[in-house]
Amino acid sequence: MGGDSSASASNRQGLGDIPLIWCTECGSGQVLRRISRKPWSAGHVFYCCPMYKQDGTGCPFWYWEEDYLDKLARMKACKETGAGSENRVRRTRMQGDWSNSGSMVVNKDADLVAIVKELVTFVKAMCLLLLCILFVLVLILVVQLIK
Repeated sequence: MGGDSSASASNRQGLGDIPLIWCTECGSGQVLRRISRKPWSAGHVFYCCPMYKQDGTGCPFWYWEEDYLDKLARMKACKETGAGSENRVRRTRMQGDWSNSGSMVVNKDADLVAIVKELVTFVKAMCLLLLCILFVLVLILVVQLIK
């Protein structure tokens, strides 16, 4: 693992047979495939969580491509032996020989949970807006009654 987050745009579908798994550190989203633009590592591929931050305040999930492939192999081995917590990692779209290997468990509810959270946030914002409008209307009514 390293700390090289200056990168070109991610490829959400992965490349070839390399799947983009769900982040095993924070679970906040599908990992991103990026290409480094740092002078000392320009052109090298790495994978990181969408919540990763170079300053260390975000999710720590960050791997060079070779290390990421090792992680996938370990996850596959854990799944086959039934050991370890990494076998519960969510995956999204798998390609190549990974798609039928059963190497990772799919959590289809992850997107639904994210949508529901966004919906709850939206409803809270709307309630706050309506409460503000109601407050203004009451103030207008009070001012009219005082006159």
